[in-house]
Order: sequence, then structure tokens, then C-alpha cells
Amino acid sequence: MKTCLTLLLPVLFCFSAIAQQEPSYIEKGKFTLGLNLQTVSYHIYYKEGKTRGPVRSGYFTPISLNTGYQLSDRASVRIGLGFGGDRDRLTEQIQDVEYKHDSRTFALVSSLSFYHTFLNLYRKLPIYGTVSVVPAYGFTSLQATHNGANSPVSHTVKENGLNVFAMAGVGFNYQISNRLYGNMAYFFYKKNLSGMNSSHYDWDQGYGLRSITKSFELGVNYKLGVEK
Repeated sequence: MKTCLTLLLPVLFCFSAIAQQEPSYIEKGKFTLGLNLQTVSYHIYYKEGKTRGPVRSGYFTPISLNTGYQLSDRASVRIGLGFGGDRDRLTEQIQDVEYKHDSRTFALVSSLSFYHTFLNLYRKLPIYGTVSVVPAYGFTSLQATHNGANSPVSHTVKENGLNVFAMAGVGFNYQISNRLYGNMAYFFYKKNLSGMNSSHYDWDQGYGLRSITKSFELGVNYKLGVEK
């Protein structure tokens, strides 16, 4: 998450420098370019399940670039392409033998998202609903090491595969300049169409406040074409 924020902030400042204009509401441009990051933790299920075990594997939290098109005053569509990953390590003792597990996951992510503005507060704060289809192709490597008779013994297994996710949420846009605006969304619906959907295990939400903090998307978008 810290890496994602580090990437987002320089882009935000760069866009701000390019797009400084007199304050007004977001002008109507047909095309947009954007950068989005999420706090959502997706879980890919592989067919063979070779990398399942005591250590978490197959998870990723994406950061993506997107291009959008304004279909009407209230409706728009975005196509995104990004990546995400996760690493987890675990050491356990079994019958006086120490086992070390090291899991690494990398995922390529695409998305097709539809947005509809159903409320525009004071013509300054558009409130929208969004639905998305998110295909993701993951690569996971799991290395297990334990002490052998003479030296450490390592065993590595690898898996890859495609899962498709469905998302729905609500959010709002906020003005930064005439061409630049940010967005924040909360996903109240998250479903893996290819695997299981435990809120605790598959979506890494846990309980209480964590179920909220692991459901956000933040973004910054730049309008390429502006209608006068």
C-alpha cells in the first residue's frame, strides 16, 4: 500500500502542474486518462492448488492505469490495465524440524467498469454507482525449506491461472482543476466468479473496521478533450 501511495502522489502533483486553471466545476471532456489504486485484497484460486498451505498465497492488491470515455452527462465507461502482488513468509516447528515457507504472487489485472452519476450535490460533488468486471492472471511461487541431514533442503512449486471478479460500489468525484479530478469509491459487493468468497479468508477483510478499510478505491483522472 505504501508503494502504491508513493506512485500515486508524484502523478497527482505532475497532473496538477500541467492542469492549473481558473477554478470551476469539472469541464465535460470525452476522454480521460487515470491512475487508480485499491485497498481491496483479491485472492486467486488455482486449479491444482499446489501452493496452498500454512502460508498465504495467491493474493494481490492492484494499481492500474485506465482510459475512460464519457457516454453521456451521467454515464461513462473505463478500461484499465494494471498489476499487483503479495509476499508472505512463515516459519513453523514440526517434530523439532524447522520449516520455512516463502510465498510470492504477481498478478496482471484488467478491468471494464461502468459509472453512472445519480446525484450531483450542489453541482460540485457527483455521487456515482459503479460496476466492474475484473479478470486477473496470477503467478504464484511457493518455496519450502527445512533442515536436512547435512544441509537445508528446499522445494519450490509454481502455479498460474486466471480468475474473474465482479465488483459494485458507490463513490464520488472531486475537483482538483478544470481538467483534473480525483475519485474515491467504496465497494460493497465483491465476488470471485472463479473461486470461493469467504470475507475473512478470500477477501482479507477480517472483522469490524478492517472490512471497511479493505474495500476502497482511490484515483486521479485527467480529461484529454474538453468541450467549450
